[in-house]
Amino acid sequence: MSDIQLSGINTFPIKSLGGISLSDAFVTESGLSFDRRFMLSDPEGELLSARQVPSMLLFETVLREDGLEVIAPDGDHLSLRYPDFFQNYHQVRVWGTEINAQHCGEWLDEWFSEKLGRECQLLYFGEQSERVTSRRPDKPVAFADGYPLLVISEASLADLNSRASTQVNMDHFRTNLVVKGCEAFAEDSWKRIRIGEVEFEIVKDCSRCVLTTIDPKTGQPVPAGEPIKTLANYRKGEDNEVYFGQNLVPLNEGQIKQGDTVEVLEVKQPAQYPDNAPVIRDTNDSNSQETWAATQQVDLECIRRIDETRDVVTFRFAVPQGLSTDYIAGQFLTLMLPINGETVTRCYTVSSSPSRSADIAITVKRVTDGIASNWLHDNLQVGDKLPALAPQGEFHEGNTGNKPLLLLSAGSGITPMLSIARELTDRNSQRDVVFYHQARTEADLICEDELLWLERQNPNLKIIFSLSQPDDDWQGIKGRISRKQLIELIPDLPERTVMCCGPEGFMDHAKTYCRQLGLAEQQWFEESFGAPPGVDPEAEKHSVLLTFGEISFAGDSQTTLLEQAEDQGIMIPSGCRAGVCGACKVTLASGHAHRQSEIPLSEDEKARGVVLACSCTPETDVVIEV
Repeated sequence: MSDIQLSGINTFPIKSLGGISLSDAFVTESGLSFDRRFMLSDPEGELLSARQVPSMLLFETVLREDGLEVIAPDGDHLSLRYPDFFQNYHQVRVWGTEINAQHCGEWLDEWFSEKLGRECQLLYFGEQSERVTSRRPDKPVAFADGYPLLVISEASLADLNSRASTQVNMDHFRTNLVVKGCEAFAEDSWKRIRIGEVEFEIVKDCSRCVLTTIDPKTGQPVPAGEPIKTLANYRKGEDNEVYFGQNLVPLNEGQIKQGDTVEVLEVKQPAQYPDNAPVIRDTNDSNSQETWAATQQVDLECIRRIDETRDVVTFRFAVPQGLSTDYIAGQFLTLMLPINGETVTRCYTVSSSPSRSADIAITVKRVTDGIASNWLHDNLQVGDKLPALAPQGEFHEGNTGNKPLLLLSAGSGITPMLSIARELTDRNSQRDVVFYHQARTEADLICEDELLWLERQNPNLKIIFSLSQPDDDWQGIKGRISRKQLIELIPDLPERTVMCCGPEGFMDHAKTYCRQLGLAEQQWFEESFGAPPGVDPEAEKHSVLLTFGEISFAGDSQTTLLEQAEDQGIMIPSGCRAGVCGACKVTLASGHAHRQSEIPLSEDEKARGVVLACSCTPETDVVIEV
């Protein structure tokens, strides 16, 4: 059996705009369903590409049953519905080929023209549109450059990154199919392959253009003209074209999915290229990226600000090239903020999905007198960098198995639930999920439109919004969470795993109601960032000797280990400072200490003497391993 597997599937509904990562897809004669079915052109019908307008790469797309949703870099949304498209067709040109394309609508043209700062029109590859490939004139193609599909192996990308001065990822090449388990450029020698239900013919090496030198996360040029600069030194043909990846056409229709075996049915003699690009770094011959270690501090670059509501902003960050986050939906990110000449450490739950690995995001509500939230809202701009620690946390433990799931959130407690809902939908999970979210007014609903889109895409996801202070025209659920609401809305609640996040009052009430309705304790999971447990005012305060590594100093028995270490200039990674997140774990090598919180510690960690520096006070002289 072949060890080669399909590891990635990507579709790009609108040519040159952002793509969508899929866990499975249906392959038609003209390629993946929905792939390059839309395009933008100038008023004369000439293709408008990210080669000319790099900002096009920053637009996101979301598939809907009856059309498409587009999200602009500023967070504005646009709905495309097939039934609303005009019935007239316009002549457009894609790299010299004339195509009869369906005009989508003037209101759509106006939206894109405003967002891109230039006049343009949106076209659809409609029922009357026709186009075929050059080498296989019997095979149709939509608005793709020349052929329906592109495949690249992970090993080929690793080989490129071992030679290039600046590393890039697969997103730079906008490939439809990614495969793993083969040698670098093994795909060059394939002539026919089978993936899932579909057989493909490889028809041509794919020539690459300047678009690959634009970072799809930022829309900015990659330093040193990479990856084209390196590819030109070892993947240039006699025609002076640079080649990377293989174009292919489907020979039948059918379903493919991640993890499918790639069966090589027929091979050919691969093209030979002069190799003038020496290897300059070790990629372990497996395209494996360095894992972002829990205590490793890296700089994250802000690549997008999205205003979600009047007081909530989503900040999206690019992860450094060659670094893998490998986070789990429900975990949090620790940021170091430079506020008033000091470093302020704060934890924010990751709101993006690990199924969309191009970047990582947090969604932050402005809090009155909140030092960190106000600084982020007022100061953090696109292009700025912040030191951060890798995502961590144990809240995700509730999101395991196939047991029906209930997500309960209020206010900014929605953030881990967003990550979970996005991932379950992206991965076509069959898990039954009810997502209940409480807000004050409809204007305070975070990502309302997207959650409703996810519900339409995911038949196993049910979204419930409840407003505590609704406007008169609100037709949905009203009132704060209550026992009556839960009985009526989630009658099978005792059979579900419940994950809850929000203000303390909301969570206290939710847990009380769930327990009253028969939910077992082991089925309840919560995430809370409250104040740390207080020091016993009657406890006697006395001096102790504290040793952190090779540094010893006099301390006291009523101040936390974290605070006393910071007073001596000893920096310990920290986040919530409330004994919840676990970012400040240290090991008590000797001595005794009062542990005010052990929420994120496993039994094994407790047995090994691991404590939380933010909520642990020394009772005797202690030695701490950091």
